[in-house]
Amino acid sequence: MTMDQLIYFIACAETNSFTKTSKLYFVSQPAISTAIKNLEKELSCELFIRNNNELSLTEAGKYLYRISRPVVSLFKNINAQMNDYLAMNTAIKIGIPPMLGGFIFAPIFDKFTSKYPNIYIKMTELASKANQKAVIDDEIDVALTVINNNVIDPKLNYIKIDETQLIFAVRENNPLAKRKSISINELGNIPLILLKEDSLQYKIVYDYFIKYSIKPNIRLLSDQIATIKELLKHSDIGAFLFNQVIKDGEDIVGIPIKENIKFDIVIARKKNKTVPSSTRKIIEFITKIYNILLDIEL
Repeated sequence: MTMDQLIYFIACAETNSFTKTSKLYFVSQPAISTAIKNLEKELSCELFIRNNNELSLTEAGKYLYRISRPVVSLFKNINAQMNDYLAMNTAIKIGIPPMLGGFIFAPIFDKFTSKYPNIYIKMTELASKANQKAVIDDEIDVALTVINNNVIDPKLNYIKIDETQLIFAVRENNPLAKRKSISINELGNIPLILLKEDSLQYKIVYDYFIKYSIKPNIRLLSDQIATIKELLKHSDIGAFLFNQVIKDGEDIVGIPIKENIKFDIVIARKKNKTVPSSTRKIIEFITKIYNILLDIEL
């Protein structure tokens, strides 16, 4: 008799289903069924009455449920406490694109560190594409990043927490500032700042220039948002920014882009990788702030 067998048995007893238990623990249904059959064979008794796709406990099953439930509960509690112990004074390595840091991560950081003072965060500023690669290469534990439906990686799990949209930003007294909207097709002669090539923004915007057969007038590639804003204020240059980045009173105007370029803001983690307790805590913390119901087990 193994702890896994007992855990699966308790879950089957409470869900009345092999299928629901397999989804709960991300294990195949045949594996759950085999575990229960092996347990029944070892105990020389039937634990479940199998009626089509629904399970009900036999008298022997009811007795095993009653005596094993406290044991499984204690095991899970020990496991959780041990994970908490190992998480003490451990760093969470998190990657965040520069443009998300200010309006997404800053409000989270203080609240999280106040609740978990023994967990410290090692943040790396990486553009969206580089961010996801760093998660896949195990250089960071988790990424707060942006994705587009056309640019996702099958090696990652994504939890959507919010949305954002590109706008075209210019200084307040730029002639373009009066426009209600603008198309990328109209920006061929406008001096531009773009994020660096490893950003998703660069790829998508540049793809539009190719589509419109435009050679963009790129003056600067930078991932320093504060620098980009200062350059916008002092010249007639333009830049593509997320709509949440521009604040009131900054003398910068955001013009809606006719192409309607939207992104999902997500938490990205590597598939089929055990999530450390500290990383699980920040994922759960962020999703709770954004009222996201987790539909996957971490």
